[in-house]
Amino acid sequence: MFNYPATLTKDGGTFLVTFRDVPEAITFGADKEEALLNAVDALEIGLSFYVESCRPLPLPSKAKRGEITVSSAALERATLVLGRHIEVRVAA
Repeated sequence: MFNYPATLTKDGGTFLVTFRDVPEAITFGADKEEALLNAVDALEIGLSFYVESCRPLPLPSKAKRGEITVSSAALERATLVLGRHIEVRVAA
């Protein structure tokens, strides 16, 4: 449900990770593995901005060729789903 497409780009001596559906989520790492680990945190923080400001969560789009997908951790997913459920109930 929360598998967001991301772009992993070599940026000088580091790797940059960006999310087109969550532009607030940007991170990097010294190598691909570190960048991907940091991407989970960046995604969770980026999505938390939406919950904290009572904005609807952006839904993940389908990954395009060359993109990877990143998913938030289980506890974070539960928090985001709960936040989304509250959004729907408040809007109704």
